[in-house]
Amino acid sequence: MKRSISIIGSILLAAAVSSPAWAKPGNGKGNGGGGGESQAGGLPALEDRVDALQVQVNDLLGQNNFAVVNSDGTISRASSASVVEGDTHVAGSGIYEVDFGKDVSKCAYQATLGGTGTTAVPAGEVTVTGDTDGDSANDVTVSTFNSAGTATDSSFHLTVTCP
Repeated sequence: MKRSISIIGSILLAAAVSSPAWAKPGNGKGNGGGGGESQAGGLPALEDRVDALQVQVNDLLGQNNFAVVNSDGTISRASSASVVEGDTHVAGSGIYEVDFGKDVSKCAYQATLGGTGTTAVPAGEVTVTGDTDGDSANDVTVSTFNSAGTATDSSFHLTVTCP
């Protein structure tokens, strides 16, 4: 029984000593650190690191933007309230401008014909490019065509991915 208690005690002591809580401040590379991250600064330093990571996460949020646009050029739904119709859509032109409310000129654009609800969308084609009339770096221009290649109004889904 004494031997079992001695073995268990040794295991617990070894685990406690190798714990980061017992490590000396340093880089964890021979400075007495336990091989892990330094505990220098304690809880306030940890809170600072968490705050810095939160800023990085917030910077990444919103880099993927989307808009689902009705055939009349109105926004059906979007990734944020800042996504609005661009210049007025001319009926029958098949040309739409979507304003993302921020500079998207260095982003990648992807569009596909798609319904805005449960209605089927006729077959056709879609092209997408940055702002074609040069009035705003916030805009993306989408053109829709029927299967014969004639410009026609159609609803679509647009995704903008930014670095």
